[in-house]
Amino acid sequence: MELRLTVRDLEPTDLGDLDWSGGSEHVRVMAEALQASYADAMAVLVVALANGRLVATGAVDFRPDPAAGELTMLAVHEHLQSIGLGTRLVAALEERTRARGLGTARLTVEHDNPRARALYLRLGYREVGSRVESWPVAGGRTYVTTTVVLERDLTRPRPGQ
Repeated sequence: MELRLTVRDLEPTDLGDLDWSGGSEHVRVMAEALQASYADAMAVLVVALANGRLVATGAVDFRPDPAAGELTMLAVHEHLQSIGLGTRLVAALEERTRARGLGTARLTVEHDNPRARALYLRLGYREVGSRVESWPVAGGRTYVTTTVVLERDLTRPRPGQ
């Protein structure tokens, strides 16, 4: 069975349907990213099923590096992982990056997330370093982790294409 999917820009009315993506703090950060998208500083996308249910979300931030788009806040609904939604989302975010005239996509993945890391490597990303990152979580706390930095040259075809 093939899922009919739509990849589209996040809309304000979508925010209430993203609680599965990381809780209220993540939704708050997504709202901030949506605001940044109005200034063309980010592109925030969602993947929706034919019935409109949101099943994946992510963004590309154009602010950190003028030569690269930084893919961020990538999330796929836990019950629908490993069926191609992440691949579809990453491809759409890469296309937004190319449309800005940028030839590099960059992202980070937590060092202890081998499943996501394997996906990005399979999609043609290569490891270029590591860094410590943090973000707010419930209860006013801050989560701190080490991430692996990966990049992909968007001027080259994806492996296997």
